[in-house]
Amino acid sequence: MKEPTFEQIFKIEIEGWCYGLANYPGEVFPGLLHRIIKELGPSFVKALESELAFDILDISMKLSKAAKYLIDEREICFSILAFFPPPERFSEGAQFAMSRVIDQVEQAYGGALDKLEQKWKLERKALSSD
Repeated sequence: MKEPTFEQIFKIEIEGWCYGLANYPGEVFPGLLHRIIKELGPSFVKALESELAFDILDISMKLSKAAKYLIDEREICFSILAFFPPPERFSEGAQFAMSRVIDQVEQAYGGALDKLEQKWKLERKALSSD
């Protein structure tokens, strides 16, 4: 039997979290969704490292729908982007995948690259002051 690709595993993980969120027995609240996004953070980074330019808009739509639209897709996109480390951490291919994901948010909502550049600048500054 052939081993599943990271892309297949990634899609299953997203679907699993969406299913769990949609069937959550209690009241869905913003903190719960942000906690799920935090749990997915390493998978988003691994996707980029694997040079997978995932469809962040589709993932955000699915998560928003699973959360009964409690949090809008734009906020989810930016929450996901918050887990992206500075591009110099990645290979050239991974940087290209990351730029394609960021561009989706930039085209849909604007401001994605500016927010990330500010975040990365602060992270670099914190590292250099250590």
